[in-house]
Amino acid sequence: MNEEEDLNKEFECLLKELECVHQYLNFREKSIATEWIKKLKKATGSVDELKLRLDFIEYFLNCWKCGIFSSEPFNKVPQPGVPLQKLRYLLPPDHKIRSVDATSDEQRRLYVEEMFENMPDRGAFLSDQPVPLDGTFFLVIINQK
Repeated sequence: MNEEEDLNKEFECLLKELECVHQYLNFREKSIATEWIKKLKKATGSVDELKLRLDFIEYFLNCWKCGIFSSEPFNKVPQPGVPLQKLRYLLPPDHKIRSVDATSDEQRRLYVEEMFENMPDRGAFLSDQPVPLDGTFFLVIINQK
């Protein structure tokens, strides 16, 4: 068996588990969960995308008792036409992400892009700052209205 087949088989097993959990959700959560399941089923591209859909479904299985489909950011149906790679930022940083090598340049670039997309000024302020030598920084955003 190749890696894609293994990933698809694992996804099918986890999908069955999620479908069992589905019966314990309220009506609104069921409809949102169904849309996320449809989105994950459509993700059949590269090996990285197959791994990412496993990350999502495992997160859903681990957090369903906490009301994952009734709280941000998973309380809305996923955006149609947006690939899973663009939605990776929805997974919390402490969740095990197997879909990418955390040390890869591609991964770093994606994290920076996602961070800039989520900032009110799209990263204009941050991009003008010097880069720390160790590659880490702490940023506090204060909104005054």
